[in-house]
Amino acid sequence: MNELRGRLALGGALVTGRVLFDGPTIAAVEPLPELAGEDSMPIVAPGFVDLHVHGFGGCDPLEDLAGMAAALARQGTTAFQPTLFPGDPQRLGADCVALWSVAEVLRSGARVVGIHCEGPFVNPAAAGALPVHDLALPTVEALRAILGPSTGGGRGVRTMTIAPELPGALDLVRELARCGVRASLGHSRARAEDARRAESAGASGVTHLYNAMSGHHHREAGLVSAALLSDLCFAELIGDLVHVGVEGVQVALAARGPQGLALVSDALRGAGTGCDHFHSHGREHLLQGGAAYYPPQSEGEGPTLAGSACSQLEMVRRLTRAGAVSLAEALTMASETPARALGLEHQLGTLTPGAAADFVVLRGADLELSEVWVRGEKYGTAFVFPK
Repeated sequence: MNELRGRLALGGALVTGRVLFDGPTIAAVEPLPELAGEDSMPIVAPGFVDLHVHGFGGCDPLEDLAGMAAALARQGTTAFQPTLFPGDPQRLGADCVALWSVAEVLRSGARVVGIHCEGPFVNPAAAGALPVHDLALPTVEALRAILGPSTGGGRGVRTMTIAPELPGALDLVRELARCGVRASLGHSRARAEDARRAESAGASGVTHLYNAMSGHHHREAGLVSAALLSDLCFAELIGDLVHVGVEGVQVALAARGPQGLALVSDALRGAGTGCDHFHSHGREHLLQGGAAYYPPQSEGEGPTLAGSACSQLEMVRRLTRAGAVSLAEALTMASETPARALGLEHQLGTLTPGAAADFVVLRGADLELSEVWVRGEKYGTAFVFPK
């Protein structure tokens, strides 16, 4: 029987105790009496769950899913949704088939818990870093080209980002709900009332809160307002403190609490490599300050924010170091909340008997990653990528 002792991330707090496991699931979780010097004990938390990650460690999901899963596991993300950029629905459907065929037989590294399609049914006016020429109008026929036959398994798609204000979007939200796919609202110019209608139709997520969406105004509430007021949708939050500042994080936390916010990396393939620039999807990217940018296109222009260069673990460090959230809140946002968003709260993101034996062990004030466990086995040698 394996045992991990330390300050356990339990119920939104850090509790001295031990976790017992033999094989891929947790056998027991036992609180222990508080001990002198417990502040120096390691922190044992559930493995992190990333709902939104385009690439990592130099790997792209369509080119090297196994490499991406390995790189993420080495940084404490033990389950993830590989996230695809928009494209022609027929091509996107074919990409999902290819990706899911690999995911279903993958037995090492971070678990693949479904595919996230970020589009193509989003608003061109809020495309952000998404290629506008690859967007599509929301029709049931186009959706079916992505998901495949209605009697199939959806080709592994578990989440789809959609703009609810587009004509036909609510029909797609209903169809996604019928197929067991999460509709996540984003890349949108929706009014709050559009978002509420989408929630009533079955939407249950908000993609990277604050970014590429209509904001909060005291006379005309947008998608940000709806996300901060809703208890029905789990809101993704990119925690690199570039996409969202400290005050923005604190406002979201005050409104939704850690149980309503899922910490996502939105990382691109250059994340975790230590490089200064990389190419992805035919475009050059620059890495600086924990974020990825498109270079300036003309003289006098600045770079355009394209995604993150941080792991979830690095985001936990940044958020706690800045005082934006407590450590217990950050760990909840990185593990328990995203697992609940997927309906996997009894399997992932929790230290409870019967749940997956996926853990991160953190030490010291800098939250050094000393161990990663996936499926009850210690995963390689944990290390910190260069920043």
